[in-house]
Amino acid sequence: MLRTLYVGNLYGARIYIHWSFWLLAILIVLSNLSQGIPHAISVLGFVFAVFACVFMHEVGHAVAARAFGRGTRDITLLPIGGVARIEGGELNPRAEGWIAIAGPAVNFAIAALLAIVVSISSWTNVADAKQLVKMSPWQQLFIANLFLGGANLIPAFPLDGGRLLRSILCYWLEPKGATILASRVGQWTSGLMVLSAIAWWNGSMILFGVILFLINTFQRIQSQLLIFTTSNRGPSDGSGTRWYGPMGGDPFSSTGYGQPPFDRSNPLGPGNAQGKTIDAIEVKELP
Repeated sequence: MLRTLYVGNLYGARIYIHWSFWLLAILIVLSNLSQGIPHAISVLGFVFAVFACVFMHEVGHAVAARAFGRGTRDITLLPIGGVARIEGGELNPRAEGWIAIAGPAVNFAIAALLAIVVSISSWTNVADAKQLVKMSPWQQLFIANLFLGGANLIPAFPLDGGRLLRSILCYWLEPKGATILASRVGQWTSGLMVLSAIAWWNGSMILFGVILFLINTFQRIQSQLLIFTTSNRGPSDGSGTRWYGPMGGDPFSSTGYGQPPFDRSNPLGPGNAQGKTIDAIEVKELP
């Protein structure tokens, strides 16, 4: 049976590679075998390099959270990106904003480093997607990091840009109102994305836009059910954890990848500790 792989611990955060990640690796190799084994291995190596940047994106979130006194339970790499599960708490606009921006900032920093290390004077019209296949792997990795950083700043939940927008709005609105307005902006943004994708007939972008629209719709619904708790047992896992990452969301929900890895240091289950939350849909108390 395929299992999630535990690879280590970083500043108290357990690092995992989800078993479905290896299915992606196998698919990449098989789809490129027709051009030879060396080519397939080269493509796989590039994908691993991109996911290494995704991992650094998550570490950026974790380091920023640590600066504000919040621990990171774990970081998990998935085929759709990565997720850092950061301990929840009462919404602090300043902390929320810095934690959200830290991930994209790491990608932009990596891109800047690559731009310095690799000469880009010979690049030709990088705006043309067809030219990407003619670039070196380092140049492609530069573009990938710009994309990861930029895409995550789209002002829509669950992307970092949506959380950053909410943190800014919290300076003028109460958390509930900021969440609702940020969700509305996310709906409009994803709607425009879908319309643009239809005009260009880009199927993957249409799907991505629809998913973002649904997530932001659910976020608006959730904001109507906010529950504040200060009980000793605290919020359940879904309410007490912030999810940060290139794809955001909760990969361990009923529609995702099953249950998160078991944490032996907390046998009662994640989130069963004293705390507050403003992201709760429900709060469960242990008997």
